[in-house]
Amino acid sequence: MAGLVIVSHSRKLAEGVAELAEQVTQGRCTLAAAGGVDDDEHPIGTDAIKVMAAIEEVYDDSGVLVLMDMGSALLSTEMALELLDPGIVENVRLCSAPIVEGAMAAAVAASAGLTLDEMVIEAKTALRAKREQLGETDYADKEIPVVPDIQGDYEFSWVVQNPHGLHARPAASLVSTMASFDVQALLYKEGEQKTSANARSLNSVAALGIRMNDTIRMVVNGAQAAEAIDAFKALAQQHFGESIHAMSRKQEEAATKEPRSESIQGAISGQGASEGIVSGKVMRFSTTLPELPERTSNSETVEWETFAQALDKTIHELRQLQLESEKSVGSEHAGIFLAQALMLDDPDLQQSVQAFLAQGHNAEQAWVAAAQKLAEQYQAAQSEYMQQRATDVIDIARRLLSHLVDLELPNLTINNPVILLAEDLTPSDTASLDPEKVLGLCLSGGGKTSHSAILARALGIPAIVRAEGCLQSVTDGQEVTLDGFEGLLWLTPDEQTRRALVEKRKQWLERVAAEQLAALEDAVTIDGFAPSIMANIGKPEDIEALNKAGAQGVGLLRTEFLFLDRDTLPSEDEQYQVYCQIAAGLNGHPLVIRTLDIGGDKPLPSIQSVEEENPFLGCRGLRLCLEQTELFKGQLRAIVRAAEEHDNIQIMFPMVATIAEFHQAKTLLDECREELHKPVPQLAIGIMIEVPAAVFNARALAKEVDFFSIGTNDLTQYVMAADRGNPAVAELVDYYQPAVLTAISETCKAAQEAGIPVGMCGEMAADPTLTSLLLGLGVSKLSASSPAVPAVKASVRRVQMDQAKSLAIRVLAAESVKSVKQIIQASR
Repeated sequence: MAGLVIVSHSRKLAEGVAELAEQVTQGRCTLAAAGGVDDDEHPIGTDAIKVMAAIEEVYDDSGVLVLMDMGSALLSTEMALELLDPGIVENVRLCSAPIVEGAMAAAVAASAGLTLDEMVIEAKTALRAKREQLGETDYADKEIPVVPDIQGDYEFSWVVQNPHGLHARPAASLVSTMASFDVQALLYKEGEQKTSANARSLNSVAALGIRMNDTIRMVVNGAQAAEAIDAFKALAQQHFGESIHAMSRKQEEAATKEPRSESIQGAISGQGASEGIVSGKVMRFSTTLPELPERTSNSETVEWETFAQALDKTIHELRQLQLESEKSVGSEHAGIFLAQALMLDDPDLQQSVQAFLAQGHNAEQAWVAAAQKLAEQYQAAQSEYMQQRATDVIDIARRLLSHLVDLELPNLTINNPVILLAEDLTPSDTASLDPEKVLGLCLSGGGKTSHSAILARALGIPAIVRAEGCLQSVTDGQEVTLDGFEGLLWLTPDEQTRRALVEKRKQWLERVAAEQLAALEDAVTIDGFAPSIMANIGKPEDIEALNKAGAQGVGLLRTEFLFLDRDTLPSEDEQYQVYCQIAAGLNGHPLVIRTLDIGGDKPLPSIQSVEEENPFLGCRGLRLCLEQTELFKGQLRAIVRAAEEHDNIQIMFPMVATIAEFHQAKTLLDECREELHKPVPQLAIGIMIEVPAAVFNARALAKEVDFFSIGTNDLTQYVMAADRGNPAVAELVDYYQPAVLTAISETCKAAQEAGIPVGMCGEMAADPTLTSLLLGLGVSKLSASSPAVPAVKASVRRVQMDQAKSLAIRVLAAESVKSVKQIIQASR
């Protein structure tokens, strides 16, 4: 496989581009970054020695492609070639392609096994899709090979359901899959003007501009045509490796309901964005940028320093806002502000500011001009999703500008309950809304994918978007009724409509109350069996959502969050305090702490690990911790100290394969107890069952531990010998596979014989269609993400244990995934 080297004046930029390429190719491309220089005070620049080392690192006989950002990067690279062995140099190609788009395209081409020449073509034509989407037709990609129509031996059609179509990652999965077969493959986008693309080319596929609900058709011929079309079919059914269930069904219906074309007497029509019906007084709000002071520009250096200081303050502020928002809207939605911080930290945006400064503008003028330019780029996009990102640009523009001109942002102060009307709200404004004071939200702009709509749903505030004319049609203090189901703002409903709205609101409130009440109740089967329904969490901020969902404790605490995004290890005291904080917030329910699980797909910067040919089968999980005993004992001591104060703490070791490994871990734990003089007799010790060896050793292991927890994500990939990140084998990575179900059954049998409980904390535990089967197999604890807990609890209440055990017997006799699914479907 040909290698890829990224050369940039900025180390962060080079590493960021490399990380992006690795994510898109799922690590199936050999690449290296050579960015910056080793000078703490002046880190921007390029180093020929670094470039030479990077080329040597990724080199093999297939060759190396080098992408450079600008200026001296080319000179440094050419100098690096002079230092290399001539035999290597003849297989190195330098390319003028754009560094980000070119790297993405070249990495996918390399991972698909294309030649070095084909990688160059892919990199050079990487801007084609973006240019066509922006309507820039005054260019010619002369190096793109013309792909003639083919008469395929096999073909398959599919309606794309991915919310944002086949963007970079799903398109990369498609290209990688088809390139692994010896075939000719052509992808058609059906429509009035049928277009086609070479299915081995990421740029060609991206240029089709495939969106949600587009029909595509893959046509294949060649020696492996049958296998290739089966692989494409499986990949399409897996939505090209992307989850399409980001919202609940009801939220999705509200978010996708189109605005009414007809007018409604007495109401303003819009688009329902968050369900609910509320009545109240109107309050209108306007978001404006601070006024720019009139001042003469200082030197370019001084103005840049002024901007840089405001930039640092704004990025810090956004990261703080992210942490605060996690408490109200959860970590997933609070990630909006992390995205904004990354948007601000974008080198291209900062270069745009520098360009305006060079023209003589002061810092404020340059920033407004650069932000306006970026917002216009988003607004010009054909995708509504991308258009809505312009609001994020306005948000960060306003926030940074307030630091530049030293003014506080306009404060959205609401003293009494109101229905808030605005043209649009920025994410910052929306995240600050108090659901007790903001009864409903009506926007004349916005959209179903705008962050204001997303955050309104997360906060549970009924909302309408695209209600054109609403701000001009009402006055502050006017009484209105907002119907988030239908997307209507009622100003003067007649008596019959008013009564209907009152009744509809009553039914909605009763349903919401019933769902919330049921979530907090215990989950008990029809015949009285009460399994524990718990939550998987990754940080203390997740506790509130867990408790609201009715989870009965934490079945899996992923402790990796303590080690992420930092260059030094967390101290023992820091870990101890976090474990105590989480344990105290669970109202006595169990806290199962999984010890550090890194390696494979989860390397950490603060921990040195040896690069491995196959890290998923290498030194990861407990294996790595047993090698780095001081690291491991620091975590064990923190857990022991916390467990002495909180008797709901349990400990769990990941990636256990042998009894000897468990004994080693147990010995280290005992050493920590002795060193701390803390016996902690109540500390239950369990292990993850996630490798086949643990299943085969389950009877022996069950005699040593207090509980099992099955990690179905890893167990499935190891049982099936199929990488869960590889779309080409996606059909195998399915927990409906009979072999996986047999492994679960054998684990449960061993646990039952030893009298210990079996939990499950993988994705399978969150699937309510499988709850009856899992209980029938012998699983007694299910741990899922907090949003999935109410549905799992509801499914438990529909189970009758004798029927569940009968279902398990029938399923274990099945010989295919199809048969398993048919049996489960017939039982519902």
